[in-house]
Amino acid sequence: MAVIWQAGRHGVEYEVRRHGRTLRLYANGVQHSEFHPRRLVTGSVWDLLWLPALLTEPQRLRRVLVLGLGGGSLVPPVRKLVDPELFFAVELDPLHLQVAREHFRVGDFGVETFCANAVDWVAAYDGPPFDLVIEDLFAPANRNVTRAVAADRRWLKALDRLVSDDGVLVMNFGDWREYRDSEAASKPRGWANGYRLATPDCHNAVIAWTRRSSSSNGLRRRVQAEPELARALDLEDLRYTVRRLF
Repeated sequence: MAVIWQAGRHGVEYEVRRHGRTLRLYANGVQHSEFHPRRLVTGSVWDLLWLPALLTEPQRLRRVLVLGLGGGSLVPPVRKLVDPELFFAVELDPLHLQVAREHFRVGDFGVETFCANAVDWVAAYDGPPFDLVIEDLFAPANRNVTRAVAADRRWLKALDRLVSDDGVLVMNFGDWREYRDSEAASKPRGWANGYRLATPDCHNAVIAWTRRSSSSNGLRRRVQAEPELARALDLEDLRYTVRRLF
């Protein structure tokens, strides 16, 4: 695996490593993103972040917001499966954003990026709501893989205001305990269904809420209907479980 880019900032050492056509972003030796321009599946936590888009009809998700872009692992699958009319992404770390723009070339996928603190950006936002919000806020210097923003009542309320009446909210937690001990574990009002997604590749617990009634069976049918995803399932490159929370 060849190192093709290196930089340092605030005590964090960043690298982009290439393996074939796959690019991986590391911060202090911890992988933060994986990108392949023509492959949807990574086989890890990033798959769990876009899979909830298939809990509903993806064609309904016209406006998408990603909070915590990293290098942009989510970008190819969201563009392919959802193809939103508007695609915003917010990233605090300027070096992550540099990698996303210059190496992972997220601009080619029609993503408008903002270098900003997600909490401040959300507080200042006064536009129409989004149909899919993916919140993946982890600090690059954090080796413990825990959230950078507490999932407390104030933050959950701010996220709730961002999501449309037919929308989906996705949040990434370092593990099940981090979710269980947060305010998010209380059944939130205004949501029809909640799910936990997991993969044997990592400890992360990805939580998804849908405004309208949905089902994990519907998600599985949509996965099977997409040839690349169905093939990835058969090859066990796409491995995930979905547990209904309410």
